[in-house]
Order: sequence, then C-alpha cells, then structure tokens
Amino acid sequence: MKHTAVLTIITALSIANIHPIQAFAKKAPPGDVVIQWNQATLKAAKIAKQNTNEASRTVAIEAIAVYDAVNSIAHIGKPYHYFVPPTGAASAVAAAAQAAHDVLLSYFPTQKTQLDSILTVSLQGATDGPVDNGQKVGAAAAADIIALRTNDGAAPNFTYPGPAKPGIGEYRPTPSGFLPGINQQWGKIKPFLLTSGDQFRPVAPPAPGTADFKKALAEVAEIGSAKSTTRTEEQTHIAQFYKQDAELTVNEAARILAKQHGSTLEESALVFLLTDLAEADARIALFDAKYNFLFWRPVTALNADADGGVTNNYVTWLPLLTTPPHPSYPCGHCGTVAAGFEVLKKFYGDKNKIELHTTTPGEPSRVIESLTKGEQENDLSRLYGGIHYRFDIDAAQQLGVKIAAYVLANGPEATK
Repeated sequence: MKHTAVLTIITALSIANIHPIQAFAKKAPPGDVVIQWNQATLKAAKIAKQNTNEASRTVAIEAIAVYDAVNSIAHIGKPYHYFVPPTGAASAVAAAAQAAHDVLLSYFPTQKTQLDSILTVSLQGATDGPVDNGQKVGAAAAADIIALRTNDGAAPNFTYPGPAKPGIGEYRPTPSGFLPGINQQWGKIKPFLLTSGDQFRPVAPPAPGTADFKKALAEVAEIGSAKSTTRTEEQTHIAQFYKQDAELTVNEAARILAKQHGSTLEESALVFLLTDLAEADARIALFDAKYNFLFWRPVTALNADADGGVTNNYVTWLPLLTTPPHPSYPCGHCGTVAAGFEVLKKFYGDKNKIELHTTTPGEPSRVIESLTKGEQENDLSRLYGGIHYRFDIDAAQQLGVKIAAYVLANGPEATK
C-alpha cells in the first residue's frame, strides 16, 4: 500500500481552532510505551554514533513501525504502509513495543541485551489484550518498513572532500578537524513523504561581495567569534545548549508534551509518526540544498584571501563552536527543529512550558514558554556560535515550516 494523502480532518480542525489531538476519544491505554521506545531509539542511535541524518531516519522508521502496528489493531486512520488487522483481539501496547524493538534490533544487533530487556518491561505492562497476538502484529509492521527502506539510498555513504582549488564562496573542509563533508548522498535518498529532496529547495544564498552577504558576514563575525565582546553570557549559553544533535531536541519536546497532555497510545503513535517524518524529510531536503549550493562557512569566508583561498592557517577569525563538516546553506539544525516543532504545534498548540535538557556537558536545562521560543533560540544558537549566517537560518526555517505543512497534509491522520 503506497502513501495515502489525508482527507480533511487536520485542516478542518485547525480552522475550527481545535487541535487534532482532541479528535480522539480517551479509550486507548496511555501512550507511555510509545514515549519509552522513542527515548530508547534515540539512545540506541547515539550509542551507535549515528549523526543527525542517520538518527532521524532511524527514529522515523521506528515511528512508522509503531504507528502501523497500533493502527492495524486500533484503526486510528490511514496507514503509512502496513495494515493487516489481527484475527481476534490483540494488545496494541504489545504491538507497539514489538514493532519498535524489532526495528532497533535490525539496525543495532549488538544492543540486543538492552533492547530485549526494555521489551520485557513493556510487555509486562500490556494489559489491553492478548500479548502474543499484539507481538505478531508489531513484528510484521517492523518487517514491512525495514524492507521498504532497505534500498532507499541512505547507503553507501559518500563524503565530500571539497574542490582541489576552492574559489570564492565554495565550501571546503573547516577547522578544527578539516573533515570531509558528511553524507553527500543524503539529499538524494528516498524521502518518507516528500516527492523528492529538492521539492522545496530554497533560492540561492546571496553571492559573496553583495551587500546582503557583507551584512550577514559582519553580523556573524561580531557575535559569533570565539573572542566576541558583544555576545552576552545568555547568548553563549544558548549557543552551547543547542549544539546537541537537533533530533534530540525535537523528540524530547515531543515526549514532554505527550506526557503533559496525557496522550493516549493512539495519539502518541500518530504524533510521533508525523513529527519524526517531518524531521527526517527535513534532513533530506536540507542536505539536498547544502550539496546543491556548496556554500562556504563563515570561518572560511572570514579567513579567505581575495581569490577565495585560505593561506593564513585560519588565525584571523575562529567561531565559538566547532563548525560541522557540511556546507553552510541552509542551516541543518534550524530546519530540523522547525519541521518537528511546527508539527507539534498543530497537535498541542504553541504555548507550552517545557524544560529541555542538553547533552552539552555543564549546561543547565532551559525552560521555554512556547515552541516558537524554542525554534527561535535554536535558530539563533547557530549565529551566536559563529557557524551560520542569518540567511542560512531564515532559509532553513522557511523550509522546515513548508515540510511540516506538507507532512500534515499528506501523512496519515486520525479519522476518529
């Protein structure tokens, strides 16, 4: 079964100022199992040292398996791909747990002991129907999406060494590691819902030498410098806090909101599905644009000679944060969080008090009063860190919003 466009419920509910999450009757068990396995997925991905591109793909596949498994039993609405109802009663909790477990075991077989242990705990909490029937549904849903994504183009991986003689505006490896650009193939892999990676490709960035470029370069040079005297202590904290992988921020917010709003199993399955589809497709679209434009990073532009070469050993200017190894335009962090948070807004509203955490050592948690505030802080963190221009941020934010809208309009939806 191919992806099926939604009918009208999300649009209709939005017009009526009712969030789609309210469309469900509170009949299903709590969505704790979905939340727990989402967290387990991100942990497993990081243990395996997956970067944001790779982890966003993994968590999207896990979310699809969970949703299709739960939907096969609870009939939430349109399936993503798999829909085979069980013969007789079955535990949707067990189906969700088995689906997530089997996806993770397929990708991270060395983590079997930990994953089996989590599954055992999940199944002990499955009191909504026959566990074995639920497990069969979950296993089938996982096998289906794993097979569907096997040849999606994510592998083999290609890195980008940069041109032999880079000129003005051209991306090349940056300090401190001067690593080749990561995942050059990512923009060409099969999207989860988009028609192609370039579906919403932004216009080109301002050319070096233009007034717009000079203005943006001067801004990042001042506030993003490792030695900046204008960046405030709070801005430095923002830069350091949000430097963690962007999918961690999105999914922690989703878990907190699902708990705060008491989301049911059905609700959580749908919310995490659409949120993770949006951020996964955002990564594909962002990397399509990055390797299409191949635009240089601020650290290169601020150390470059008139011909675009760098002969000063990068001693003139360095950013607060280490520049990630991929082209500058558009901002990956910004588009990822925007796509995920915009989906969450549609379900839970914008105004939510959330305490977010970070993997950055020594950085305390941050409390945001709205998802929009979180997007803004995440965006500006890349400017304060000296690793993106403002036009990188603006283009990525717009891209993330477009992808979220497309996912909400073309992904599975609730029909209850």
